Amino acid sequence: MKAVTKKQRMYEITFDQETVGCSNNSNILAAARRNFLKLPYGCFSGGCGMCKIKIVAGDYEVGLSSKAALPDNEREKGYALACKTYPLSDLMVRVMGR
Repeated sequence: MKAVTKKQRMYEITFDQETVGCSNNSNILAAARRNFLKLPYGCFSGGCGMCKIKIVAGDYEVGLSSKAALPDNEREKGYALACKTYPLSDLMVRVMGR
């Protein structure tokens, strides 16, 4: 049985006035930290909600996270946790904890 791997693609993530590169294999928080952007975070695993963002434009997928940190009604409105969000296109993002 072969392991299925996604082809790596690079996208631009725009946070307010700053833009960084991020692959579809990397979460938004990791890309921001690699580029020295200061985003709030606590656990880096989807449990605390400190890295909450609002996706203003673009396509993305999210990994598992706590519903206490990101309730369903917020998910439906385009909110996500940067530590569990992976781009599928260029994104425009608003950081909530700034």
